[in-house]
Amino acid sequence: MRESVIHKVDITDSELQGHNLLRILSVTALFSTLLLIAVGSYVRVSGNGLGCPDWPLCYGQAVPPFEYSAWVEFSHRLLGGVVGLQIVALAWLAWTRFRDRPWVFRPALAAVIVLVVQVSLGGLHVLNELPRWTGLVHTGVAMAIVGLLAVLVAVTQPGLRDLNRRVPKLFSETSLPRWTIVGAAATYLLLLTGSLVTRTGSSLACPSFPHCGLSEVGSQLQPYVTIQLLHRFSAFTVAGIVIVILVYLLRYGRSHVLLRRLSAVLGLLLLIQFALGISNVLLALPMWSRILHLATGASIWGVMTLLAVALYRARPAH
Repeated sequence: MRESVIHKVDITDSELQGHNLLRILSVTALFSTLLLIAVGSYVRVSGNGLGCPDWPLCYGQAVPPFEYSAWVEFSHRLLGGVVGLQIVALAWLAWTRFRDRPWVFRPALAAVIVLVVQVSLGGLHVLNELPRWTGLVHTGVAMAIVGLLAVLVAVTQPGLRDLNRRVPKLFSETSLPRWTIVGAAATYLLLLTGSLVTRTGSSLACPSFPHCGLSEVGSQLQPYVTIQLLHRFSAFTVAGIVIVILVYLLRYGRSHVLLRRLSAVLGLLLLIQFALGISNVLLALPMWSRILHLATGASIWGVMTLLAVALYRARPAH
């Protein structure tokens, strides 16, 4: 009886084998979204956010004039369209084949809803000439889409579905599922503080690292320094949580190939992200570093969400 109930709410391995499109589309949609975030970052830091001053058309045309700024912005819209089609396809597949599988259907449907919100925010952002508040919310919603797609990847990846059987000590001797949930939540908040730093112009409020580098802080500069230090404190907190997770994974999950690879990816991303954050400060915000900093942060969020969902779902039933 219990097994039949589980099969009614969760997708089975046999169903996954019969629907490779679901697995492939989940992965490609996630990577396309991360690429879209990187391209969006380039649009912003290169000063081409208003390359197309109207929306949804560009200079009143479906195809923009042959101008560099317009095509930089328009390329972001085109890639957004590709991502949108992938997300809609995922939702359609979930609706037609997996409507009774909540772990597939709900995130797929939520991704479409959040996508509509994101597209609307993008239009408002352009039509209102790039106000700070829409930029901040736009980043937060983009990360929500990354998270929802990471959930789908975790659910449809067969190698993550039987962790409690293959790596039982992860669940019997550690609190790793809780650590990954806390880490994923902290990573999302870190991304929001980073966006707040950018949108408020606080990126160089502290000219040194790891200390602020200011002997005195005037009242006019204090809010910017506070925002910058909040972001740094959040970054160190997330780094500490990720290190704990990596220690657990390397100690108990070495025999599991996929966990070993995810550990390597997460550790490498953390090192790159810290190097990029330091580069932003010490090199005074080079364009390449700012773009990669956001893209790497989004990737860490995606991996953390994937791990959190996989470990939460694989925990033994009590």
